[in-house]
Amino acid sequence: MFFWIIMPFFAGAQNRVWTFQQCLDTALAHNITVNQTRMTNELNKVTLEQSKAARIPGFSANASEALNFGKNIDPTTNTFVTEAYHSTNLGVSGTFNLFNGLQTANTIRQNRLNVEAGQYDIEKARNDVTLNITTGYLQVLFYREILATAISQEEATKAQVDRTTKLVSAGKSPESDLLQIRSQLATDNLSVVTAHNQLDLARVTLMQLMEIPVTDQFDVAVPPVNEQIPMLSQTIEDIYQKSLAVQPQISSFSLKLSASQMALKVSEGAHWPRLSMGANLNTNYASSRTKGNVNPEGYPFFEQIWDNIGQSFSLGLSIPIYSNRQIRSNIERAKINVINAQLNEQNTKNVLRKSVEQTYADLKAAAKKYEATLLQLEAVDAVYKNAETKFTVGVMNATDFLIQKNSFTQSQSSMIQAKYDLIFKGKILDFYQGKQIRFE
Repeated sequence: MFFWIIMPFFAGAQNRVWTFQQCLDTALAHNITVNQTRMTNELNKVTLEQSKAARIPGFSANASEALNFGKNIDPTTNTFVTEAYHSTNLGVSGTFNLFNGLQTANTIRQNRLNVEAGQYDIEKARNDVTLNITTGYLQVLFYREILATAISQEEATKAQVDRTTKLVSAGKSPESDLLQIRSQLATDNLSVVTAHNQLDLARVTLMQLMEIPVTDQFDVAVPPVNEQIPMLSQTIEDIYQKSLAVQPQISSFSLKLSASQMALKVSEGAHWPRLSMGANLNTNYASSRTKGNVNPEGYPFFEQIWDNIGQSFSLGLSIPIYSNRQIRSNIERAKINVINAQLNEQNTKNVLRKSVEQTYADLKAAAKKYEATLLQLEAVDAVYKNAETKFTVGVMNATDFLIQKNSFTQSQSSMIQAKYDLIFKGKILDFYQGKQIRFE
């Protein structure tokens, strides 16, 4: 009974029509790379908190119990005893670094920078997912329109088969025309099947990008698509400078460079003397100890523990003289890491600049191509309609008509491809400038 109750809910979920934002939100929630990047930054936060805790004195407690036989030294009196006895030692100690070449402070700064960089790494991973979902979503829309065009052409050819059949039966057209039209119908049928397959593959790709199980009932909402040719009023340099300010990978590598410079200061701090302070509280107990010299009596445990309490304070100074080149090697490695961080930052800026330049050029080319395909489709459409009229009344043979029909079909496909290429390039250029990708 319960199964039949919940089935409609599962069916509704399977037949759900997904908007772009729903696809994107699902992908961001499920994407492994995004979640792994988030967990990596959680480790950075743990490291930061640990480095902060180094500013607090460290404390430890110790306890030991011993059973002694034969001749031993009583730890409470420092005298020799020959009887068997047991002893207890208790202690609490603490240490605090007063100065260590600012290594603790610089380590905290370094780890704080790593956490900030990690946040930008998460945004970079989210951006990668956004671009992938945008591509997958537009692919579904593109192949859906291609399929609609193929079905429309198939229906038009079916109508021509019916007309030609009547004309052949009436003796107004040769049978060869009918054979050619039927051949074209078979070609159109294949085009529909191919478009169906391409649409199915595009849906599978999108579902896999969303990290959800593949289902035949998956579908996406068709938003109002704006294929208006953009007016590129900004220069490439303007777009690049804006992208430098908003793209997370730039901020991430800039912070990582600062973190590597802090790591260098940490390494250089090892040259400085270290000053530390220590404190200790201890006590002990021995069963062999007695109280009183004339009439000795037992010395209770807790009384001994209280009477034997001792305290100590200490200051320690450590001056590095020679460390088998460890300090120097660490500094040299840190300097190399700084240079690598500088190169990584510059390389990231170069990659972004090239991407902006390429996308800008691609958008201009896509706009020109889309304008050209619109003009071509308009011209070919007029020729095709005229040819269709002539073929219908029997003044054009099937061969010439099919040439015009295939030319019109090819022009439609070219226009659709150019339109979605233009939309995609426009979205990408907006994305580089920090604009959110939307389909509304």
